[in-house]
Amino acid sequence: MKVGVITFHSANNYGAVLQTWALQKVLKDLGTTPGVINYHPDIIDGLYDPMKLKKGLARELLKLKVYLRNRDSIVRYNKFRSFLRTRLNLIGDYRTYDELLNARLNLDAYITGSDQVWNPTHTGGYDPAYYLEFAQPGSRKISYAASLGTDYIVLKYREPMEKALKSFTAISVRERSVRDAISELSGKPVEVVLDPTLLLKREAYDEIKVKSHYKQPYILVYSIEKNPQLFELANKISVSLGMPILQRRPINGLINQLEPFYTSDAGEFLGHIEGAAYVITNSFHGTVFSILYEKPFVSMLHSHTGSRTEDLLNELGLSSHILYDINDFKSFDIFKLRNMEEVKTRISELRETSVNFIKSSLGIDN
Repeated sequence: MKVGVITFHSANNYGAVLQTWALQKVLKDLGTTPGVINYHPDIIDGLYDPMKLKKGLARELLKLKVYLRNRDSIVRYNKFRSFLRTRLNLIGDYRTYDELLNARLNLDAYITGSDQVWNPTHTGGYDPAYYLEFAQPGSRKISYAASLGTDYIVLKYREPMEKALKSFTAISVRERSVRDAISELSGKPVEVVLDPTLLLKREAYDEIKVKSHYKQPYILVYSIEKNPQLFELANKISVSLGMPILQRRPINGLINQLEPFYTSDAGEFLGHIEGAAYVITNSFHGTVFSILYEKPFVSMLHSHTGSRTEDLLNELGLSSHILYDINDFKSFDIFKLRNMEEVKTRISELRETSVNFIKSSLGIDN
């Protein structure tokens, strides 16, 4: 069975890349021949390309200018591109929906998700690609952990969404808050499933993980949104333990910083998580991999997407790791991992339910 996944795989973002790789890995382990449909519209690529999508001589000239001013941005971009080429089975190369529509991929099944593939803010409005309107008739059309990024459907896009979703074989979403709305719109049952990164055990990531080159114990700070309280907490912990801070890029106000890991690719990021003594993050995937690698961690919720992290930690009985306000920090007990066997059992149960959704959607016998 040939299965194509369409998602935000080209985003230079650890979570986006790792969830794509994880879903591809799960599909392969289930005996299918998976690939990632290489649809990368300018609205996504333009956020990350330091050469601003220019072509030819103009691109080379801008590349030289960027290289002289900020070499690391080009190194980072090239390493992410290399990871995509070597770790994902990319299908085609499509920058516009018309190119994708005319490709006639002739796959047995198509999966949209995970990530906010149904968020019109991210896709520049309604993009039929992420609703699988290009799939040939008779193929299976599935959403896996698709997200709107909100708990409501934008009125402007209800009609095309309804028409597209009614043709789906099976639908699952990432957030419980939108399940009923999508079910009502599509006329189909909708399941809530795990983020693809949680479908794999820690050992599965050994295939791509690169051991961190930082030798001394460190506090990993992974912040995807500027939060002064998060940095203040990191400084407090650093002073208390006499331990340096490792972060993605240099941050004014952080003390005792190691060389940043800004140019690390997704596999190297996993190594940094594995090597950390403590993790402080406001990232969902920073939280996920802290749990998988059993690292003492604190989550300070992202202002827009924090509910996702909060829901996960509540589901796993780890809500004590959430720090809503630095004034609530009283002791290092907030970092301590407790009842990890129970946590792993709960993840295993949720994992089984989510994988069974994929199996049934694809018509794979247990």
